[in-house]
Amino acid sequence: MTRIVTAVGVGLTTALLVYLIELTTRAGAHPLWADQLFYSGAGLGTVLAVIAIQFAFVPRTIALSFLAVAAYLTADYGKARFAASFAEDTVAGQMWYLGWHALCIAGIAHVISSTYELSRPV
Repeated sequence: MTRIVTAVGVGLTTALLVYLIELTTRAGAHPLWADQLFYSGAGLGTVLAVIAIQFAFVPRTIALSFLAVAAYLTADYGKARFAASFAEDTVAGQMWYLGWHALCIAGIAHVISSTYELSRPV
């Protein structure tokens, strides 16, 4: 029980740190909704991590890494298309918005999952 509490604490602290230094805005998220990423990443990322912890370490690490990379590529592609359309392509805007949410969720889940594995007694 203490392993999961420690892992979630580290994950939520990481999410708070990312929020406080505005890392998502600097990395390409829109400043008006970048603050929302903290809430979705912290909440849904914790839920995803608790579900993912039930699986073996290597498959869950590969799956969460793949999810994070795919989410970033989706967000980056959506941002480029949205900017090229002069903010008229709503699908591209949604790809940008939801891609960033998925990236933060996968990132926090990855941190919690890895911390859980590293806090295993030897």
